[in-house]
Amino acid sequence: MADEWLYFNGVNASRGEYAHEPLAVAELARLILGERPSPDQIDPDPEQRAALRERHLADASGAFRVKEGVDPTNLAEAGWGVIFPATVDAAPLREALSELLQWRQTQAGPRYRECFGPQGYRPGESKAAFLRRQGAATSGPVDPDRFPYYLLLVGSPEEIPFRFQYQLDVQYAVGRIHFDTLEEYAAYARSVVQAERDGVPLPRRVVFAGVQNPDDMATSRSLHGLVQPLAAELANHPQRGDWSFATIAGAEATKDRLLHLLHAEPPALLFTASHGVEFEAVDPRQLLHQGAILCADWPGPQAWRNRAIPPQFYLAGDDIASDASLRGAFVFQFACFGAGCPRDDDFPHLRGVRSAIAPHAFVAGLPRRLLGLPRGGALAFIGHVERAWTFSFSDARGGKQIETFSSALRRLLFAGTPVGYALEFFNERYAELATVLTEEVENARWGQSPDPVELATRWTEHNDARSYIIVGDPAARLCPPATAAPVAEAPRLASTPVGAEPPPAAPVTPPPAAPVTPPPVTPPPVTPVVQAAVPVPAGSLPPETPVIPVALPDAAASFGLFGNKPAEAVQKLTESLQQFGERLAATLQQVITDAAHLEVETYVAETPEAINYRQGDFRGATLRAVTRMSLDGDTQVLVPLSDEGVDERLWAIHVSMVQQAQANRAEMVKAIAAAAAGLLSALQGK
Repeated sequence: MADEWLYFNGVNASRGEYAHEPLAVAELARLILGERPSPDQIDPDPEQRAALRERHLADASGAFRVKEGVDPTNLAEAGWGVIFPATVDAAPLREALSELLQWRQTQAGPRYRECFGPQGYRPGESKAAFLRRQGAATSGPVDPDRFPYYLLLVGSPEEIPFRFQYQLDVQYAVGRIHFDTLEEYAAYARSVVQAERDGVPLPRRVVFAGVQNPDDMATSRSLHGLVQPLAAELANHPQRGDWSFATIAGAEATKDRLLHLLHAEPPALLFTASHGVEFEAVDPRQLLHQGAILCADWPGPQAWRNRAIPPQFYLAGDDIASDASLRGAFVFQFACFGAGCPRDDDFPHLRGVRSAIAPHAFVAGLPRRLLGLPRGGALAFIGHVERAWTFSFSDARGGKQIETFSSALRRLLFAGTPVGYALEFFNERYAELATVLTEEVENARWGQSPDPVELATRWTEHNDARSYIIVGDPAARLCPPATAAPVAEAPRLASTPVGAEPPPAAPVTPPPAAPVTPPPVTPPPVTPVVQAAVPVPAGSLPPETPVIPVALPDAAASFGLFGNKPAEAVQKLTESLQQFGERLAATLQQVITDAAHLEVETYVAETPEAINYRQGDFRGATLRAVTRMSLDGDTQVLVPLSDEGVDERLWAIHVSMVQQAQANRAEMVKAIAAAAAGLLSALQGK
């Protein structure tokens, strides 16, 4: 690789320095193998190693996560269950969550399950032991008739460990909630039900926030290697529909900017990439602020060396006001400890000894606050337990590999699936890497030395994929707006007041938990000085094309419609229809050929009236942005730059024209296909 060093995300806010300095890849490989290489170093549970291998083989063969014939996105088929710790009185928690539990029971029907009391999770229990007690298979595709596919853990990671969640997540779609008060549990339950029943007050907008601190390689890599290419890929994806995308990058990703976003104009999905702040176990801030987003306010490791990092530099849970409303929103945070913190270091290789890094394991404060807001909280938070890695999105040779992130977000955004099913791509990656790593360590045990770069890369990728968890209900999905919301004209975010909380609606029978097609959204207006050339496919129907009736009424002859020779008229009309049908078929073929490629160009000019754009002549104007798409998904993009970087306003206008061109192309093909179908019916006498 270009530089054989591993850069860690995470800054120790107690000391004001990196939690871990960059480490040579060869040294990491030596630490991973240790003196006596053993597969136990990958996972000490042999049943879990076997389950990971089986999962990997199933994925490679195209097997389903649930048994054949079951739709994993429909709770009536896939099922839904909730697991409480066996050691606590679950009655108050069940009462606080009753609105959500009743809603899911109505959706899942006989495939609904509650595990509490003796049926709940028992201390020290493995995934395999727990599933055996429930009468479920310990590996292979899930049979929802035996145990539900979607599982919500309720409790702290001291009561139900993170490790159990990792293990269960290999086979099932798993999420977790843990709050300090029963009121927060009830508020979260209400948020989920209201969002799915009534729609959400949020626009269908995604905001990517990528921090880049000065003199900091980790955030530079996450911004340029993850945030920007991921945002560009999704914004130009042919399935994007009415979703709009914006990016807050580099120095703009300040604490004030993110707070304004969350309070005044929350998007449906917020994706952040930054350092997560870490604290010493004796620091009183650890339990509240561990994993908080270290914003662009931090001046970097050189300018802020060996000084404790103040709260003014990072965004934590207690920065979110109690009157904020995020009902229906999702948050994906790429940062160390963003979702939670274990008691013991999950990566003792880096310290040389396994030691406690916190007084006890806990869910991070930021996701707990975002989900438990009294006026409506986020539905799910996707984040990391322990630390995140630069190899999460770059391979051993420095190339970008964002497909796991992209696939999960496409499934969540464009397919509208539950978040637990969308995150299966990370579980597939975890199973694959665990299987390969186990084989490499086993080979090293018998004297076969692995490539240190490949070993270090796979090990960090493996731990990264394993440690992503869902805080929230894994069956939650992005819901359609309660009313159609306008798409933002440009990605610069304007301040708008947060609307009042809607009154509670009367309970109704919930619909099946399946994707809902969103209402169409009107494209934003285009600034007049920017002319976008959208090609019209050759051979499209002219305006004067006659309207052809799809069928001739049986009684038409008796009313003199064809004069004195109706049979002759019908014959001539039939011949005309056949000739027109041949021309229409040729036209349709040409349109489909042209539609296979879409090219949108955006020009700028000081004086548009001086440009002969109506004749397709853009000489004198400046070409600033280009998008080329083919039906197989291949996309080429030319992005406009300004002195400050990407010209976001011009890019937003260009993207909106691409979206409009895609819609026009789809409608044209659909209209001609409908005309052809009607013509065929007429010729067949139907």
